[in-house]
Amino acid sequence: MKRLNKVLLTITLALSAGAVMATGNLSVSISEGEGAEAHVRVSSAVESQFEMEIRNQNNNIIYYKHIQQPVKMVLNTYDFSKLSNGEYTFSVRLDNEQNVTTLAVNDGDVKVVDQLKQVDPYFGLLNDQLSISYLNHGAGDVKLYLYDEKNNNLVHEDILGSEFALHHAINLSKLKKGSYEAVLVSNNGAYEYEIVLN
Repeated sequence: MKRLNKVLLTITLALSAGAVMATGNLSVSISEGEGAEAHVRVSSAVESQFEMEIRNQNNNIIYYKHIQQPVKMVLNTYDFSKLSNGEYTFSVRLDNEQNVTTLAVNDGDVKVVDQLKQVDPYFGLLNDQLSISYLNHGAGDVKLYLYDEKNNNLVHEDILGSEFALHHAINLSKLKKGSYEAVLVSNNGAYEYEIVLN
């Protein structure tokens, strides 16, 4: 039985690793144009629908566009001349991938400050075994919490580490039947996954 569990765990981790490593379809290039202009090129390996938004320092959305017609590439020029001085985030989302670029606007000039890629984690449940795979683009420690949804009690906690590619599995067979919530916390944010044990 132990051998079977090890084989199942190995297969589950291999499949989940493949799901996470299959990312990389989203590519965002932002170059500074003349003055307050920014040239944006968004592309994907396959025709896709994109979501783009710009937020100000107060996290208010000042621009949003959902490209519903599947395309492989979007080329846009944005004029930031009417914006107040400060930092803005330009986000592009495609399925489970997101690219976040920080832009600084100062007296009509726009500069690219930072660019960060984020990929949502993979959660999978098979035979009371919870598998998690996550590409830790933000570095820093990644933590996993498991809560009993009935009473909101913490039933399990793990520090998964700070490596770039994280794979982890938890045996849930000793937990009572019911609803649980797994929460993965990283420098990029918190991700939740609902679990029902029958």
